[in-house]
Amino acid sequence: MSLFNFFKRKKKADKEPPSVDTTVDRNLWKGKDFEFLITGNIDIPIDTYDSVMTPNSFEWVKIDKDNWTYYQVGQDEFSYSWEMPGIQMTFNDAIPFQKAKKIADEVIGNLKMIGQLAELVILDKTKAYRFD
Repeated sequence: MSLFNFFKRKKKADKEPPSVDTTVDRNLWKGKDFEFLITGNIDIPIDTYDSVMTPNSFEWVKIDKDNWTYYQVGQDEFSYSWEMPGIQMTFNDAIPFQKAKKIADEVIGNLKMIGQLAELVILDKTKAYRFD
């Protein structure tokens, strides 16, 4: 047995992202506790990317730091990473869950308005996920 398989067996990962878990009180979560995954077959024209992938009800500023693009909303910020299972949306450690969720919901709404079939998956950073 390879060392990789040994560790894979030792740390059992969830097979798919959870649906909404009502037993978790997310009201106390901060950005260090969660991230979002936007799933679906998503294709965004480059000329509308910023307007689609940002919230409508918050003022935002696009900033570049450490060769990465962030969107700043007040004192908070978020960024995207295109991954195999979807678009990973991460936030600064201190953002309240409710604010981040509102931002993400507005982005999902924007995606749907341009004809994309997008869904938001909430990921608990204390759990490991496996996407096949």
